[in-house]
Amino acid sequence: MLQTRLLNEDLQKQANEMLNEVPARIHEDLQALRIWIQGQQHLCANIDDQFLIAFLRRSKYSLEKAKKRIDSYYSFKSKFPESFNVTNVDSPRFREIFRLGGFLYLPIPLHNNGPRIFFVRGGFYSADIFSLEEVLAVNHVLQDIVILEDDYAVVNGLVGIAVDEAITLSHILQVTPLYLKKWISYNHEAIPLRVKSAHILKAPKICETVYNMGKPFLPLGHEDRLFFHDSLDSLSQHVPLKYLPSDYGGENGSIEEIVAEWDEKLNKYRDYFSKSIQWGIDEKLRIVEANEQNDIFGIEGSFRKLDFD
Repeated sequence: MLQTRLLNEDLQKQANEMLNEVPARIHEDLQALRIWIQGQQHLCANIDDQFLIAFLRRSKYSLEKAKKRIDSYYSFKSKFPESFNVTNVDSPRFREIFRLGGFLYLPIPLHNNGPRIFFVRGGFYSADIFSLEEVLAVNHVLQDIVILEDDYAVVNGLVGIAVDEAITLSHILQVTPLYLKKWISYNHEAIPLRVKSAHILKAPKICETVYNMGKPFLPLGHEDRLFFHDSLDSLSQHVPLKYLPSDYGGENGSIEEIVAEWDEKLNKYRDYFSKSIQWGIDEKLRIVEANEQNDIFGIEGSFRKLDFD
């Protein structure tokens, strides 16, 4: 029996038309993906229906693309656990970063039934106290929760908004080309969430350094989805201001409310993340030539452009 949530009418229409979903065939598609996973001696993965369907939807039901994305997802988590595979969400340091409210998945989707809005408060943490790696690791945990429970994000994608006016030189100096490449690769090769657009608001001039550093690593065509704004008026041409948090003049929850809600979500998922330590990749068991795996993984070797939709 299929163990996935039913989509509402609008989302199911989107999934059918934009993601090639055929409701009558979902069980068959999930079973094919599950059988493939179980046949991979190097891969131990979550095979729950709700988890796997996110990868099928992100891959527009191309089984081969879904396989590659799942393999990449667990490859990153196994090779870089400190960045992508936090298993203890009760760590005081983890919760301290989270409760600063730098990463917010806003409760109302864009236009009420569109993409989920992901709101980032750039420079929200002290670069003298926290590393960039441990800060972004918090969001990677939140992403994993979104994959499991947010149908708007999985079907309609994400619209990112980053308010970067608080970013300082100390924050910029934490960014290295290798880490930036790794972070971009994980988000575009592994995570089953599609970024529809990203809006950078009030970024200081020093942020150009990071943009210029990351530009060669962006997937083909994704530069057209990146927008820079110097005012809320400019942003409002793409995202009506009512969809921002109330702290920024909108009607889409407050930072305090959203943090409190997600604090409870982390409690709810603590066993899931504790259990996730059993999932991953054992490269010694992978049947593939080393140079082919490096190309798949996208970290070693040349800094190539990624080609993903």
